[in-house]
Amino acid sequence: MRRQNKEFVSSDLSRRSEALGAAISAARIARNMSRQDFSERANISPSTLVRIEKGDVSVNFLAWLQALERAGLLGLLEPLSNLQADVIGESKRKAEARKRPRRSDTKHDPYDF
Repeated sequence: MRRQNKEFVSSDLSRRSEALGAAISAARIARNMSRQDFSERANISPSTLVRIEKGDVSVNFLAWLQALERAGLLGLLEPLSNLQADVIGESKRKAEARKRPRRSDTKHDPYDF
C-alpha cells in the first residue's frame, strides 16, 4: 500500500503547496485552457493535474515541474539555484571551506606530490 505523504507534511508546507497549486490553476484558467488540454501539453494525466491544483505533495516532483513549466511559472524557481540566496548554507560553506596547503618552495619536480 502506498504511503500518504500528507501525514508527514507540516501545516506551513501544506499551505504553500496549496498556494502553488492555486497559482498553476489560475495560470491555466488565464490561458483559457481546459484541464485536458493543459495536462496533455504538460505531459501529465488530468487526474495528476487535479491533484497538483489541490496542492497534493505526494505528486511526483517531475509532474509539478512540468505543470509549472506549462503554466509559465517555472522561472520563479530560478532564485533557488542561486547558492548565495541560502544565507545559512553560504555561511557554513565559507566557514568549512577547504583551505589548500601552501606549496613548498623546496619542491622542483612537477610530479612530486
